[in-house]
Amino acid sequence: MIGLFLSLLSWIGLSPVPLAAYLIGTTEPALKLLISILLGYPLGIIYNKYVREYKEYRNIYFIVTGLDIALYNFGLSFYHNVLPAVVIYLSTKLLGPGKHNAIITFIFNMTYLLVGYVLTESEDYDITWTMPHCVLTLKLIALSFDLWDGKKMLKGEKLSETNKKTALESTPQFPELIGFLYFPACFLVGPIFSFRRYLDFISDKFPIEKEAHSLEDQAMKRLVQGLSYLVAFQVGISVFSMKYMLSDEFWETSIIYRHFYSGLWAHFALYKYIACWLLTEASCIRFGLSYNGKKKTEMGEVSQWDGCNNIKLMRFEGATKFQHYIDSFNCNTNHFAAEYIYKRLKFLGNRNLSQFFTLFFLAVWHGTRSGYYVTFFNEFIIIYMEKELESIITKTEIYNKLWASNAKYLLYGLLKTYTIVFMGWSLIPFDVKVFSKWWRVYASLYFSGFMLFLPWALIYKPAVIKIVKMISPPSKEN
Repeated sequence: MIGLFLSLLSWIGLSPVPLAAYLIGTTEPALKLLISILLGYPLGIIYNKYVREYKEYRNIYFIVTGLDIALYNFGLSFYHNVLPAVVIYLSTKLLGPGKHNAIITFIFNMTYLLVGYVLTESEDYDITWTMPHCVLTLKLIALSFDLWDGKKMLKGEKLSETNKKTALESTPQFPELIGFLYFPACFLVGPIFSFRRYLDFISDKFPIEKEAHSLEDQAMKRLVQGLSYLVAFQVGISVFSMKYMLSDEFWETSIIYRHFYSGLWAHFALYKYIACWLLTEASCIRFGLSYNGKKKTEMGEVSQWDGCNNIKLMRFEGATKFQHYIDSFNCNTNHFAAEYIYKRLKFLGNRNLSQFFTLFFLAVWHGTRSGYYVTFFNEFIIIYMEKELESIITKTEIYNKLWASNAKYLLYGLLKTYTIVFMGWSLIPFDVKVFSKWWRVYASLYFSGFMLFLPWALIYKPAVIKIVKMISPPSKEN
């Protein structure tokens, strides 16, 4: 009940949090959020040492600790997160685990979330009950589809291998459902995980006792990485700031400098999310929720603890195209979008259309401000261009020769520069959110991203094809 204790200290005016937030240059809600995220690690230690042996108290422990964190951060507003859980529980009981239940769950949760955004959203980075609610929204939507998939499986209908792993043949008990939603390690900022994983975890299907040493090592590794990225984020934002990019002084610098500055700002801005995900993953591992089977190596079989992994660090830091960012960043949300939105839009008969609506869903899920929609539109046009350009140039002999020679280092440097610079371009609207701000920064960059990516199909693509045919015949492999 640490959250309750800290809330009491705040109520009587003895909380150290406001002063600490002032000293480190952040807001009180942001520091409370960080404290709550860090609490997940010791709660995992307590669970495995004192609670796990009592099966009947496991869900109760998760509910009590999760509600404690919710009360500390959002006060009585925590009820917003409980209500949708009650609705899906009742709708599943009344309608059964099928298509209609999935549709109602989708519409209700997205509507509730959007209304919450309208009532609470401002121009700043808001930490309100909508923050955990956007995570819960995806978990509940996925749960309703998993129940539907379970019904299909019982009828003998064919499912993909991925859907088979998450399909549910029975409806959740209410304590299990609330424990699943309020799981303290990742209630606030994710990552999301399937109800099937939660059931396996509380049903002792993960060999936590046998793998205690491996669990502790992997949890500590992620904890150290998370704290390191948190420090890097604090250092980065002290050097690269959005406030400066919105100033008149920024306009007085060269256009090249502005592009590189915005790119480096974005890279460090993303460290905020990476740090949070690494810290929550450390807590998930410490609980034992992240167990993901064993894999064979040269040293023998080793346990994997990446079941709640939300960031692939090496892929992210080494990215040379935007697809690498998508593959490595916010992995669980991307998996949700692929499995529960993109693949279920197959009836549209067009991959680009399915991708467009998937990105539109993600924009709506983030909020109502125009910046979210511009950022995901940027992702759509960039990925569209990258895929088509890559399919053209990788078939040429000169391309393969360059990557086989020492010129690959130069190519890597150019591609790395491209991804950093235009990640800045893409992320600016997401951060500032409102039209007047992102338009001002885009104007200072002369709308370079739109000039590069939007005309691809009509202007650049025909020119690239013509040039490729002139300078390089197709490679032997293609």
